[in-house]
Amino acid sequence: MSDKQIKWLILIIPTIVIGLWEYVRHEFLLSYISMELGNWLSPVIVFFVTMTLLVRLFRRYEQLQEQLKKERAEKAVLQERERIARELHDGIAQSLFLCSVQVNQMKQKQPSDQEWEELDKSLRQIHEYVRHSISNLKSTPAPTPTMEWKVRVQELVEQFRLDTGVSVALHLELEETELTAKEKIELFACIREALTNIQKHAHATQVAIILRPTECGWVLEVEDNGQGYAGNPFQQPHRFGLRIMQERMSEMKATLSFSRQQGKTKLVIRKGDS
Repeated sequence: MSDKQIKWLILIIPTIVIGLWEYVRHEFLLSYISMELGNWLSPVIVFFVTMTLLVRLFRRYEQLQEQLKKERAEKAVLQERERIARELHDGIAQSLFLCSVQVNQMKQKQPSDQEWEELDKSLRQIHEYVRHSISNLKSTPAPTPTMEWKVRVQELVEQFRLDTGVSVALHLELEETELTAKEKIELFACIREALTNIQKHAHATQVAIILRPTECGWVLEVEDNGQGYAGNPFQQPHRFGLRIMQERMSEMKATLSFSRQQGKTKLVIRKGDS
């Protein structure tokens, strides 16, 4: 039932009910019900119909309004992501490409200078990260009724399997309704970033992804049997994705941590528990 139909029903039903009541009362019940009693019964009947039928329509109308509000918020998120992606592409990405061209020209003039190699390598890494960020912004959709969030995660994992041949055990034990629209977007981006890092750096053969409820919230765990990391992964150069991931979780009042035990690396994102 549409929003417009519900509005018309809310307006028409009391009128129809009172009209039918007055017709039945005057045609069939005048000899049984006095005029004074009939006048008292009229508001009682309207109240009864309101409580039994119109309350449901009002509740449905409120649900439609809430759904519309969420859809508008999700549309605003998508528009903002598109705007940021355009700014990255038109500004930073093109500037980095120009810098790379200039560095290559300088390398040709002074090929013996090793500093050009380091600078060129850094520019390529930053450019690759910017391209990856643009791809994430454009390809990470907000939740929609036509495609469940869990289905999108499953498709992401399946694509990772096809691209890498790595075995992935996926366990999404948390009900999708327990996540907000923002949490779905950010968790999807974090899972994508984690899989990208595993593909590029870990050389793993097995990955496990678990999203489960906790007493006061939820926890996401991404574990792999790859080569791990040295030192603090958040302080390593050119690991922009991890730092941005950490900032995203901080904005959601969630914590992000890494651990390395028994030859396995585990990324843990936790919200709601101390």
